[in-house]
Amino acid sequence: MKHLRPGQEIKLQITDINRYGDGIGRAEDGMVVFVPGAVTGERVTARIGELRKRYARGTLLEIVIPSEHRVATVCGLAERCGGCNLQHIAYDEQLRWKTALVRQNMARIGGVDEGVVRDIIGMPDPWHYRNNVRFKVQRQAGKVILGFFAAESHRLVAGIDGGLATPCLLAHRELSRVAGAVQALLEESPAGAALPEEVMLRRGSTGEIMVVLMGKPGSAAGAGMQNTDVLAWLSGEISAIPGVVTVVGYARTGGKKTGGRYQTLAGRGYIEDELDGLHFRISAASFYQVNPSQTAVLYKQVLNYCDLRGHEEVADAYCGVGAIALYVARYAKAVQGYEVVPGAVRDAEDNAVLNGIKNTRFFAGAVERVLTEHVNKGYCPEVVVLDPPRSGCRPEVLDALAQSGAGRVVYVSCDPATLARDVGYLHRLGYRLQEVQPVDMFPQTGHVECVVLMTYCGLKGK
Repeated sequence: MKHLRPGQEIKLQITDINRYGDGIGRAEDGMVVFVPGAVTGERVTARIGELRKRYARGTLLEIVIPSEHRVATVCGLAERCGGCNLQHIAYDEQLRWKTALVRQNMARIGGVDEGVVRDIIGMPDPWHYRNNVRFKVQRQAGKVILGFFAAESHRLVAGIDGGLATPCLLAHRELSRVAGAVQALLEESPAGAALPEEVMLRRGSTGEIMVVLMGKPGSAAGAGMQNTDVLAWLSGEISAIPGVVTVVGYARTGGKKTGGRYQTLAGRGYIEDELDGLHFRISAASFYQVNPSQTAVLYKQVLNYCDLRGHEEVADAYCGVGAIALYVARYAKAVQGYEVVPGAVRDAEDNAVLNGIKNTRFFAGAVERVLTEHVNKGYCPEVVVLDPPRSGCRPEVLDALAQSGAGRVVYVSCDPATLARDVGYLHRLGYRLQEVQPVDMFPQTGHVECVVLMTYCGLKGK
């Protein structure tokens, strides 16, 4: 049997798609081949590109037999841009696949019954939902281009004629409008002036928009810019765009250590958002969910799983600007939030004052350190809410919540694999998985958000 070689064209039957949205098939020699753009059930022709010991990656050349779930892409850049890797799949099939993905991860990685995973909650209109979008910036052939990198590359994908004539269909329409205006202003800047490497736009449900100019020291993204007159002119012009209330610069630090610092260039340095009667101030450094309508669905599920009666102490680990903490504080005795980003903690404290909520406290520092210290000193919350980054929780965090005696754990996750890993870890600490509710926060992409309820049932043999 002949082995695969780079450049070889082969026929494949696509039997599944992976967590990144790539079709999965097997070559005649048994090698797994991932084919971006292919759909389960299709017969395709692919050209072998990357070839590894256990798998290969192929480029889709021809769809010999199409899937009944394949649809025409709405965006003309969908096949090149790395943002919408499921846009060619009908939305109801996207939802079915995401539910199945969560169930598979729970069974294979978490070692729990996949039957506790409910069907995912989708969106009535799965377009223009993002309130946060980040554009790459380049100058090509004398023109300034705002766009996105193609999948797995640093090749910029932009709209027609190098502009934003093809606005992003995931971004809120107002953000696409502002992006076009920012691009026009960057075109007007002096030819020798440094450009920001990226432009990030954030929008609150209030309609307020923040523009963040991001780059290395010496670029048009912070106090280190060589020509401060150009920066002052640019930030002033951007702040005059309708809807923009603040412009922020972010200068990345040099060297191996990642990070940087933010500087308010125009306006007040934050935007405001409203969610279910609560008001939030969001600064440039703070995490905040990108899909407003589904965030309301997500937080209502969190509150439902918390099952609060008004007498509970609640810990909110990885609390960000305090959105979940304040959301549940209205129904609890007290809430303590833990967050590593100091700016986010300041936002959380301001948001508590803004909403007149007095039963919350927020602590800055690594969650695994600060929460553990508090538990060691006797802190015993009845309910713990976890909303960690994609990498999941540090084991020390899970150990601390188990040591605290918390009877109920509500885990919010954007990665089914790390979620399943942590669910398995908590299971060994005596917690049992009661239910998983996926929520489609990121339509047209392979990402899926979940809310999990676990309760303490005790360790076996004790």
